[in-house]
Amino acid sequence: MKGLLLNNVYTVKRSIQSSCLLAIAIVIVLLITQNDMALRAAIFLPFLLIPVHAFEVLKHDARSGWQKFEMTLPVTRKTIVTSKYVTFLLLFITSMIIVSIPFLLTHMFVYPTMNALFFNFLLRGMGLVMSIATLTFPLTYILGTEKSDTITISSVGFSLGLFFAVSLLLLQFIGSIERFDEMFSIIFFVITAVLFVTSYIVSMVVYAKKEFH
Repeated sequence: MKGLLLNNVYTVKRSIQSSCLLAIAIVIVLLITQNDMALRAAIFLPFLLIPVHAFEVLKHDARSGWQKFEMTLPVTRKTIVTSKYVTFLLLFITSMIIVSIPFLLTHMFVYPTMNALFFNFLLRGMGLVMSIATLTFPLTYILGTEKSDTITISSVGFSLGLFFAVSLLLLQFIGSIERFDEMFSIIFFVITAVLFVTSYIVSMVVYAKKEFH
């Protein structure tokens, strides 16, 4: 597993480094503005810039032929799929760190940032990128990287659709109550986490039956 993870990360190492530096710079600049809309964007952006490189690994494996060579290694197909999901989670955690540390330091030394807005949009950003991954991994294994544009559009559409569907259903069943935003953020994240785990199981089943030519 360790070797597979290292290969995954080194495959997109430069892209990850560039995105991390860009995300840090953007978060700092937006924090300086002290504007609510800018702060929301600062929380979202790292999740949109960094974890998506895990999907690039799938494309690189197919283009380079590594996908076929990988099958000859003394590892199970389950381990191969797990390594791709763990790579995503590592980049996901990196995004959390890049968001949290500047906000925490700003909160400690400049002005309050660790408030309801931060935690709500942190959970929403995490949920959105996790729901994108939920569809991207299994669809890529099913359709192949040749359909990457279609997969990307479908995954983003699914993510946004899920976001608004959960919001509308909550409004329908519980109404606009006090602390609705906090409740929605938590429920949305929990749902996406469950779907992500389900996606992992589906991907393992699909990959186990997949034939490579």
